[in-house]
Parts: sequence; C-alpha cells; structure tokens
Amino acid sequence: HYFIQSNLRMSVVIKKKVVTPPIHGHTQHIKFNKKKANNTRKRKKLTSSSSHTEKGFIPGGDETDPLNLKDPDLTMAYTPSPDHNQDLPTPLVFVDQSDPLCLKRSPKQKRERKNSRHKSSTSDHQETSVSKVKFNEKAKKFCYGNYSKYYGYRNPDNEADVRLQVLNSAMFCGKDVLDLGCNIGHITLTIAKEFEPKKIVGVDIDGNLINVARKNIRRYISKEKSSMFPVSMQVCYGPIFGQDSNDTSFPNNVTFRKENWVPQGEAIVATEMFDVIVCLSVTKWVHLNWGDCGIKKLFKKMYQSIRPGGKLILECQHWKSYARRKKLTPNIYKNYREIQIHPDEFPRYLMTMGFEDWKTLGVPYHNHKGFRRPIWMFSKPAQSETSLSQSSSSNCNPSSQQSPLSQPGLENKEK
Repeated sequence: HYFIQSNLRMSVVIKKKVVTPPIHGHTQHIKFNKKKANNTRKRKKLTSSSSHTEKGFIPGGDETDPLNLKDPDLTMAYTPSPDHNQDLPTPLVFVDQSDPLCLKRSPKQKRERKNSRHKSSTSDHQETSVSKVKFNEKAKKFCYGNYSKYYGYRNPDNEADVRLQVLNSAMFCGKDVLDLGCNIGHITLTIAKEFEPKKIVGVDIDGNLINVARKNIRRYISKEKSSMFPVSMQVCYGPIFGQDSNDTSFPNNVTFRKENWVPQGEAIVATEMFDVIVCLSVTKWVHLNWGDCGIKKLFKKMYQSIRPGGKLILECQHWKSYARRKKLTPNIYKNYREIQIHPDEFPRYLMTMGFEDWKTLGVPYHNHKGFRRPIWMFSKPAQSETSLSQSSSSNCNPSSQQSPLSQPGLENKEK
C-alpha cells in the first residue's frame, strides 16, 4: 500500500500497473481485490482444460491413449465412411507396437533403413541438389589438376621426387617414352637426363605449363653443353644449347607439346607408338572431368599406343581425394556422383583389356599422407593384336551391360 500526498503530482508503479494520483484532495488509499483475480485464474484453467476434448485426437484415440496403441485392430488403417462430410486423418500405424520409436532396432536394420532412404532421395532430388551446391569459382581454372605450383607443394625446398626411387634406367634406356600429364616437366626431364631414353615426349592439357616445361630444359643442362656460348649469355639466359637432330642424348631427346590425350569421339586411334607410357597422378582428373567413359577410353588408347612387350607405369590417386575436388565445376560434381569404377579396381579392368601381367613397383614414402600412392607397372604381351575392336557407344554406359569387373575368374596378380 502506498499513500500519496494531494499536493504532489507523480506516477507510482504498483504491481506493474501505473497509477496517476489526483492533483487535489486528501490522501488516497489504493487496494487490489485478490478474490476477483483468483476467480479469473480459475476460469482460465477451466476453459483450457475443457478445450482438450476427444475432438482434438485422431479417430480411435482418447486422452489416456492418444497414440492408439491399445487398439486391437491397430493394423487396420482407418478409412472414413462416405457419410462423413469431411475427410478425417488416418491414424498412425506402427510396425512394432512394443517399439513405436524404433529404439530397439539392430545396427544392421538401421543401416538398411538409411540406405533405402538415401537411394530414394538421390533419385528424386538430384537436379535440385546440384543447383544448391556452391562451387569454387576461384579454383575453377585448375579443374584439370593443372596446378602451376604442384612440384613446389609436393617437393618443397627443391627436394628430389620420391617417385623416382622406384624407377630405374632399365625401364627407359634406349626406348621411346611418353609422359602423360607432365605439368612443368620435372619428372620428364629427370628421366630424359638420368635414364637415357631414345626419345621422351611430355604431354599436358595446359599450354602455360608446357611453356614453363620448355624453359626448364636449360636448368637441367650441364655447363659443358653450354660452354660454346659467351658467359654473359649464360648469366642472363641460363645454360644455352644447340639442338642436333642426329643426337639422341639429353637435351635433344626430350620434347613437350600441348595435347588433350583423352579421346573425344567414339573412335580410338593410336597415332604414335611408344615402348613405355608413364602416367603419374592423372587418372583422378580424367575420371572427374569425363567420368567412367573417359577413363575407359584413356586406358584403351594407352593399350593401343604401347608396342608389343611394352610397359605402362601408372600411379592413381586414392578415392578419398576425389571428394575434395568434386565442387570445382557442375560437370565434375555430376561425374563424381555417377562414378562406378574406383581406382582400386583399375588393375582388374586393365587386365581385361589384354595386359598379361602387373606388379607394384613400390609405395614411395612422403611426408604428406595423401602422396603415399602405389605405383603399378603393366606388361603388354610380346605377341598381341595391333588394335582392338572399336568400342560402341554402349560401352560408355556402365548400366547397359555387365561390367568387366564383375566377370568371374579374374584375380590380382600383384607381386
């Protein structure tokens, strides 16, 4: 209770209510009727409890059993009679009445339920999900794996490439060699200088990398080769050499050219033959940009371009690394979701094409775990057909025929 003098004009807050006293008159005594307040509260409770009647539940349920679990005819779905003016909702029917929330399911049953939901959702929302994906626009120019600083990241401080530890001169000496995806040519130039092949060709899809690779030749030339030129030219331009067409020694045995080696049409024709083809860390980018159809065409062209008795040296990226680059472009994202042949299945697929043997040369150790990849070598029979039959368009669609990976009797011949 508050008492307010008549000669004062002020506002007083009493129980969250603002009261303005009069200007004139005697002192005023303000009281609250508690009985009326209690009566209003009781009325609110009665109206709220009465609103929860049986009409608020689905047909067949009541206040004591809102989920209708005690109904013996629970398995029979409710169907409104034609006399009803409005359709009534059908009651919730559980598969197991003792476990309506499916808390007692085994892990196997949970996985099967999850897989069934995933298959149905991917087919229905495939187009809408692609539109919602945020693609990396800045890294879009590297969609082919054409990183200009790849060797600086892989071999910091100008360290020697660990993949050269599993290669030797017996594989390349006096032979024609092709290096697919040569980047700026460090591996290509090292093979050309150290292992003395008759000819080695470096191929890459990026013209800028090819220009850098051609400039890098001067860095691998010894001072003896460039001694015929003035010292000032060597200081300004690096080691300089003169090419001789009859000389097969380094650096006359190495060339670089820009080319997309993945066949674009249905016809696969080998325009040039080699004794050895080297393909290191390239298959992932072919797989992501052209899908299963592109990787099959690449392997088929490799087989046709290798002379009888030749070798294929292959290094494939792990399947886990595919997911890190799936959001570069919409085409890559689409191909990633449709891939059915994984990298660990490449050896079996290549054996079905005609290679007679394959083995693991080694798994070079690298400080970065992602670069610890096995390097395989496949051997082509000495007496083999010069060409394979042209593939039909149905070969590009894995669902149209049985995959060669599922054929029985194929075993890994890894040594």
